[in-house]
Amino acid sequence: MARNGIRYDDVCRAIDTLQQRGEAISVQKVREFLGTGSYTTISDHLREWRLRQSGDSVQAIPRNFERPEGLDAWVADIWDKAQQAAYEKLAVYRQEADEQIREADDASHQARRQCEDAEQRLQALNEHMLRVQERLENKTTEAAHLQAELQSLQSAQSQQQKRIVQLEQTCQRHQSSLEQAEQQHRDAMAKQHQANQTKLAQEEKRHESAESRLMGLLEDARQERLKQEKQYEQRLASLDQRCERLQQDLSEQRRQYGQLQESLRADKVHMEQAESEKRVSDDRVKSMQQERQRLESELKNLRAANRELHDRLSRAALPPTAS
Repeated sequence: MARNGIRYDDVCRAIDTLQQRGEAISVQKVREFLGTGSYTTISDHLREWRLRQSGDSVQAIPRNFERPEGLDAWVADIWDKAQQAAYEKLAVYRQEADEQIREADDASHQARRQCEDAEQRLQALNEHMLRVQERLENKTTEAAHLQAELQSLQSAQSQQQKRIVQLEQTCQRHQSSLEQAEQQHRDAMAKQHQANQTKLAQEEKRHESAESRLMGLLEDARQERLKQEKQYEQRLASLDQRCERLQQDLSEQRRQYGQLQESLRADKVHMEQAESEKRVSDDRVKSMQQERQRLESELKNLRAANRELHDRLSRAALPPTAS
């Protein structure tokens, strides 16, 4: 049965054109003219056309023409042979056409599979690109956060460094003030000692005539003076020891400040410890100031004691009044 793709009229039109051109009528020629259609369909339409042409030729023969004897048998034999040859050739054409159809179907299936594989690979590639883009955006955001955190840490470290420099400058000022106070204290004690010696020498020169009478009193006064000087030296040694301890405390503070600076460079967590150590240092500085005030008070007391000793020596050196 003929297929619906190529109609009988199309085949007749192709045959008429081929006849006008003077070309032989065949399935291959008709298909080349039409440009489409299967060999089986064209062969069926061509066979139908030939049958109709044969029918028209038989009807055109005059009825008064006598048919030769044996014509029917000869025509039947030729027809059978032609039909057999046509069927054999048609079978070959069908086999070739079927093989071409199968090959075309296989190629079509393979192309479809390749297309599907390509679409799947393209989809997988798009998904991978989306994941890569997402990871890139996450990394970019994380890098921005890290950069901001780094800038914050650098700013905090810079501020802490400034605080440490200020603390060191404060310690240096305290150290300078302490050294000046010590020097002033030594100078004052030296001047006081020299003044005492000068006054003693003057008193000795002035009262040489009464030396024998006042020997006992002078001896007592000398013992008292030695005692006072000994106490003064002891206090001075104590003050020196305290100054040394203060110096050691200042050295310890500097060492602690150095450790604090290193810890600040290592980790920002030690910032609180630095603040605590700064408060301790402030307390120590306050303690040093209080100690300096106490030392100044003791120095005033020593000066008062020296004035009292001088007054006693002065009173002891005066001659007794007549009663």
